[in-house]
Amino acid sequence: MELNTQATKSQSNTSVDGSGDHAVSYKPNIKLMKLPPFHEEKDDLDAYLNRFERTCRAFNVPQGQWSFQLARFLQGQALDHVYQRMTEEDVGDYDLLKNSLFKRFRLTERGYRKKFKSVRIEVGETAEQFVDRLKKYLMKRREMAGFDEGLQNMILRDQFFITCDKPLQTFLR
Repeated sequence: MELNTQATKSQSNTSVDGSGDHAVSYKPNIKLMKLPPFHEEKDDLDAYLNRFERTCRAFNVPQGQWSFQLARFLQGQALDHVYQRMTEEDVGDYDLLKNSLFKRFRLTERGYRKKFKSVRIEVGETAEQFVDRLKKYLMKRREMAGFDEGLQNMILRDQFFITCDKPLQTFLR
């Protein structure tokens, strides 16, 4: 009975990150990790994977389990044409799954270049938010193509200038 009371106290004094009055390790319940399924027609794959990775870190999911956890949320082509076709040896490799998904949905260096070149400021989006979005596309493109870091600022500045409306371009000149 006393052991049961101590165990209950130690559980109640331990926070999600494992800190608390007692040194009890926190073992996450992966089944509690919930995300909406990935819909290829309406979801941005890059944003979805970013959210997935943040959720895995928040729930302390070991990186070796990420591929299997992501499979729970895949459907359609992502599940049938990518995950299901991976070999038994590769199915547990999250980075390989992520790169395969990027290729399937054309989020390669060329795909990010196209996104970067065609992006326009959205209604209600601030200039800062737009530049952050541009930067994300450029960083992904640079990451996949191996561009020089110094080139990034120049390309960002040029693309922002090209996409601004005429009065803002005049002001910036």
